[in-house]
Amino acid sequence: MDVERIQKINTLALDLMKRGLAADREDAVVQAEKVYRSRDGSEDYSNIRETMQNVQAEGQKNQPTATAADLTPTKVSEILEQNTKFLVAKIKEFQDKVTALEGEVASLKSRVSYNRPAPEAPPRGSEESVAARAPAQSASNAQSAPNHPRSGNYNDKDVSIEKFFYMGNKK
Repeated sequence: MDVERIQKINTLALDLMKRGLAADREDAVVQAEKVYRSRDGSEDYSNIRETMQNVQAEGQKNQPTATAADLTPTKVSEILEQNTKFLVAKIKEFQDKVTALEGEVASLKSRVSYNRPAPEAPPRGSEESVAARAPAQSASNAQSAPNHPRSGNYNDKDVSIEKFFYMGNKK
């Protein structure tokens, strides 16, 4: 059976289902097979299908089935004990992992708190040390960048206020 014929049967089956000529997918496939069988006169696909169904039926007959009689109460209790032991072991393993992860998170938090720079607060020592630091810082700033009119590093004596605010006619 070639793939093209199977595709044609599937498309015809879908078309039959869309038009309401078949009740379900199986019925549509059977009708489509009949149409193509009447055209070709060959029964290859139907023979293959029947053979597959027979093989599946034989396979199901040969498989031994486990009945409730095969499982004695002792076997059931043994199976349940094994399952509970396994589950208890897994739960303990997960608990150990969780505690290890909690410890790791705590250590990481402490590392972050030690590595984080503390907010700098002025020391509450003598006021003279603070006053001495301020001129030293302003002197270093003045040396690092020359004064420029747009930077705002000038005094009242450098520029008169009339140059900033014009107080003349408002026309």
